[in-house]
Amino acid sequence: MKVKEDKSPQSTISSCQEFFTQVCCGLALAIGFWLAHNVYSVNLVSDPKNTLRLIWAIECPVVILLFSCFRQKPEKCSYLKAVARGLLGLPAGALLNVLGAWALGAPVGLQYLEKTINWSLLMSLFTFVPAASVYGSSWTDWHRIFARTKVCADIGI
Repeated sequence: MKVKEDKSPQSTISSCQEFFTQVCCGLALAIGFWLAHNVYSVNLVSDPKNTLRLIWAIECPVVILLFSCFRQKPEKCSYLKAVARGLLGLPAGALLNVLGAWALGAPVGLQYLEKTINWSLLMSLFTFVPAASVYGSSWTDWHRIFARTKVCADIGI
């Protein structure tokens, strides 16, 4: 029995579109570092809080706007809805990243809180926001993403 696949014209992504998206995200990251260093005279060593804030503020619109173009089922989900999902995914992913950072030993305290939050927002832009923009709240798609991360065989420890 053959399963009929429902493929819309925008549900597949060409390699050129994928390459263009990655290049744009990389250029936004490079521009963020360049602005931080040359315009605002800050870097990750001297002032990590402001540097990370500047980088994620520049990277945020680029990632959300580009990855919202690749939303699943565009006939049911408008572009603005995908943008809103990306904006909602940013703090949700940052919260998960903060909790993960603290679990893995990041310093906890008011002195380090803003640095950890800015780092988590930047990491959320690279990990959680693209998936939230594309998949939204589709449980089956998220389950498919996380099902591939489970151990399939005994590792023999």
